[in-house]
Amino acid sequence: MSKILTYEDACEIIKEHFKFIKPAIREVDILDSVGCLLAEDIISDIDMPSFDNSQMDGYAVKFNENIREWDVIGEISAGKFNDIEIRGCLAVSIMTGAKLPTGADTVIPVENVVIESDRIKLKEGIILKKGSDVRFKGEDKKKGAIAIPSDTLIKTNNIPLIASYGYNKIKVIEPLKIGFFATGNELIDINSIPVTDQIRSSNLYTLSTLIQELEMSPVNFGTVRDDEIQIKDTINKAVEYGIDILITTGGVSVGKYDFLKDVIEDCGFEKIFWKVNVKPGKPLLFCLYKNSGRSILYFGLPGNPVSAFISFTMFIKPFIIEMYNQTPQKKFFAKLENDLIKKDDRKTFVRGTSNFNNSTLNTQHSTFNTQLYTVRDAGGGTQSSGDMSSLSNANCLIVFEEEKYKLFAGEIVECIMI
Repeated sequence: MSKILTYEDACEIIKEHFKFIKPAIREVDILDSVGCLLAEDIISDIDMPSFDNSQMDGYAVKFNENIREWDVIGEISAGKFNDIEIRGCLAVSIMTGAKLPTGADTVIPVENVVIESDRIKLKEGIILKKGSDVRFKGEDKKKGAIAIPSDTLIKTNNIPLIASYGYNKIKVIEPLKIGFFATGNELIDINSIPVTDQIRSSNLYTLSTLIQELEMSPVNFGTVRDDEIQIKDTINKAVEYGIDILITTGGVSVGKYDFLKDVIEDCGFEKIFWKVNVKPGKPLLFCLYKNSGRSILYFGLPGNPVSAFISFTMFIKPFIIEMYNQTPQKKFFAKLENDLIKKDDRKTFVRGTSNFNNSTLNTQHSTFNTQLYTVRDAGGGTQSSGDMSSLSNANCLIVFEEEKYKLFAGEIVECIMI
């Protein structure tokens, strides 16, 4: 009998195996790069800034602590450089971003001087410091320096720097190709009307949107009947397609027609573990395919739509987020508004609805001060894995630890935003 893992142990194993995935690298236009993971360092091809320039509208001078008045002998604006040599009591009017002329090393903001025709003098009380209001050549980055390291998730605030260093094409890590299919004789397309014991195949749409939400590439292999040959053919097709991860729903429990545990191994996958001490999602099957230097991770999720959603959220999503340096799932503590009861020692993820209010909290979690999340179960007392309405109403999962069998209203509980 396979060992039933704790949630934490299962996550450690999955995390280690994610290192086997080696997604491809591609080149994209800078305009298509936001949300992509850098596959190369962005290197400064010039000093940044590339010349000494003024960061204020004012007057460029050569610093001398004994001089407080200057003769203005010209003007320099951005893009219209006029190399006037500055020395002694000479100054030049200069605009923001304009290059400093020879000899100048300090800028006096225009509001700090009294202007008298072609002559300026410092206002009373103004103390001038050498180098003030000048951005010096290479001050931000020296030529050849790493401006943005590889493995950075590109955001819009990275674009000015990337463009400034002349990168109109960027090498990025390709999104993971994640294939999936649902198994079950009872499943029909969502456009069909269920009769007798039929069920619409919602998991295909759930997985596709979950994958797209992570900006990965979903590959839908459809619905497959509980037939060993059909399942095997679909797995082989997915392997040949070049996917990085394969996900199935259904067929991983202990029923007569739960073929996936055997078929997946027949297709060259090594079983890493089966069953985790969680609810929902206990019969999670995790396998690894390795052949000719290529690896595929396999996740066999339960067929129940709620279980499939939560299993993806807790066992797959966090590791894709980590791999692509995306914003981690938000975790927070909240004050429970109603009692919760469970009957076994499984770590349970309860569908919850959280709100933010200004209640005062005087507990060991006093770091919340007067601002606090509150949360209650989203099922109105039921947490049946068949209750999709409670999932639809939820905005978080309440973590109900193994060793506890009851959580009381008023307790502080950990929550994970979904």
